[in-house]
Amino acid sequence: MTKNSTCLAEARRRRVLYIITKSVWGGAAKYVYDLSTNLMSGFDVAIAAGLPRSKAGGQGQFYKEVKKTNIPYYQITNFQRTINPFKDLFAFFEILSLLFQLKPDIIHVNSSKAGGIVGLAGLIYKVFYNKEIKLVFTAHGWAFNEDRPQWQISLIKFFSKVTSLFYDKIICVSEYDRQMALKYKIAPERKLITIHNGIDIKNINFLSKEQAQKKLIGRESPLLIGTIAEWTKNKGLIYLIKATQILELKEKEFDVILIGSGENPDKEKMYDYDKKYNLDNVRLIEFMPEAIKYLKGFNIFILPSLKEGLPYTIIEAMAAQLPIIATNVGGIPEMIENNINGILIEPKNPDLIGEKITYLINNPEKAQVMAQKARQKAEQKFSLNKMIEKTKKLY
Repeated sequence: MTKNSTCLAEARRRRVLYIITKSVWGGAAKYVYDLSTNLMSGFDVAIAAGLPRSKAGGQGQFYKEVKKTNIPYYQITNFQRTINPFKDLFAFFEILSLLFQLKPDIIHVNSSKAGGIVGLAGLIYKVFYNKEIKLVFTAHGWAFNEDRPQWQISLIKFFSKVTSLFYDKIICVSEYDRQMALKYKIAPERKLITIHNGIDIKNINFLSKEQAQKKLIGRESPLLIGTIAEWTKNKGLIYLIKATQILELKEKEFDVILIGSGENPDKEKMYDYDKKYNLDNVRLIEFMPEAIKYLKGFNIFILPSLKEGLPYTIIEAMAAQLPIIATNVGGIPEMIENNINGILIEPKNPDLIGEKITYLINNPEKAQVMAQKARQKAEQKFSLNKMIEKTKKLY
């Protein structure tokens, strides 16, 4: 290579292609959106994802948000959440074609389903076109940590190990996930790095408590208990609903609101439960754009998950300076220190959820102190700038 061509190669901005299975607005999509929009100034970025589906609330929202920017967006028409050998094969060739078309220097994959398909396509692209390409995978919570039959967990571990072979670096959004990957020998230590999720805390435009409650339930509430989470088994929302139905508060009316996100695969179960038990004080909202704005309308934020990576909604609740009750799973203990800046509980325990709600109501000063410390920790450890800088360094 001549001196001039070397200078030209060095001057060319590196190309980053982000790939995600679904175009719905969830934690992984927010992560990709934040990285891509904040790295545009230093890299040529593009995004590829499955087709948007606009029939259900929130589906396709990621697509809509990206289209508002100047980031090129490519649709992988055969990408889908479930396993389908024919669709997956076609998706593989779609991705391989896209790689040779865009010629990225960095491929950053952000979902388990995409991990294997893109990893293989990336390896072929790397061998035949660009040996210097970097393949990066972000594990947004390992699927083998879910509540599944043992044979499924063993199978998921096996495929996770195979997938990791394709990648140069694997980002774990929590130290818990990194330790789990080491424990089960998913990947060698040199490949694994922890980079916590982060949000732009100081630029969130929260509505006031009164404004938020009127938007959410049409009136002010003496006590509003709520959460923002995808309606799926992993989030454990059924235990929160059960807790609020056995909760007895002296001379105190209360409301419960569950705001969904992503595809909400268990939404029919949620509505069936609502009808079966006639939950007059529980309101279900499948999706709200910019749901974070309404958090100050909550008096208590609860996330009763059975499995987690490092949930954005907890960071957002910390930023909103809310009293928080969350389960002691995944990366949540890296965010919430029990009785310091929130309350940790064991999963699948509606009685304990009710007990802790009562404790926060009866100890408002303690709840306020924990909420203040939650905000401080969010600012110190979970800022968007930290996430961006660490990822840029990895690139």
